Amino acid sequence: MIPLAPLFIQIKENLVQLSEVLLRERSALATAKPDDILQLASEKKALLDAIDTANSKRQSMLIKFGVLNPKKPSDKQFFAWLSQQDNMEDVKSLVEECERLLNKCKQDNQTNARILSTLQKRNKTMLEMLQGHNRKNKVYTSNGNTRPVSSKHTIGRA
Repeated sequence: MIPLAPLFIQIKENLVQLSEVLLRERSALATAKPDDILQLASEKKALLDAIDTANSKRQSMLIKFGVLNPKKPSDKQFFAWLSQQDNMEDVKSLVEECERLLNKCKQDNQTNARILSTLQKRNKTMLEMLQGHNRKNKVYTSNGNTRPVSSKHTIGRA
């Protein structure tokens, strides 16, 4: 029997922690605290690295036991093999739980990315207003890019 349950338990625990970090990240984005956001980003990276490591161990183990093709291992092969196993109900339920948590984390991360994008656009607009730039008035530079035309009457100069 292949010892997959401990790996999936570890992945599940990491996904639960990642979900909590994503929730805290959303709160930090709402309060716009850059130090908190950077701290949470490093926590997310550490959790994702741990999940990747556990997933690599799982894949190596499945290749070693002949479940996956060593040249082209895929999750499709794993799921097909797992569905044929009668005595691995605990692993099947852990896999389902991990998939559910992973989808929730992906959705939460996309939501946070949209919030961050909105904040970046808002900050850029505010900076342009302070600098006296108008988005509609742009000129071409010597290398073919565009840049805003600045006004002589900026809030920053007042």
